[in-house]
Amino acid sequence: MESPIKQIVLFNQRAGLLDKGYDDFLESSFQIEEALEGFPMNTLSQMLGKTQDYANPKDVSRLILKYSQDFAPDLLDVDRLDKACDAVVYAVGSMAKLGLNAQQITKALNIVMKANNAKLGCPKDEYGKLMKPDNFPNPEPELQKLLDSR
Repeated sequence: MESPIKQIVLFNQRAGLLDKGYDDFLESSFQIEEALEGFPMNTLSQMLGKTQDYANPKDVSRLILKYSQDFAPDLLDVDRLDKACDAVVYAVGSMAKLGLNAQQITKALNIVMKANNAKLGCPKDEYGKLMKPDNFPNPEPELQKLLDSR
């Protein structure tokens, strides 16, 4: 089974996502976007003091990013690396809590990377994130089969 870590690095290279280097707030906003999936966005908007409802995690994470750009982070690369490693530890732990073993987690990551590779060559949004093509191969059906095999 191919290393998903290798696939992720290669995807980022091919997509040109490594060209700009590390941006503290942009990297955090992408992680926030993923972490917010499943949260009620209207409640979160109210918590942020916004009268407008934000329809999705992307909108909320971009709102946080917009308001945080006035601040200059004071992180060393070692702090950034530790933060990124911790995010991976939490993510893998979350998958294990879903009842997946190491081999199944690797397979899940490979499924997602297969779908992500379909974004290569697509336009990027204003923050540099690749957009999904109209015929994006949604990974959820394959992921569900994997979950069903637990």
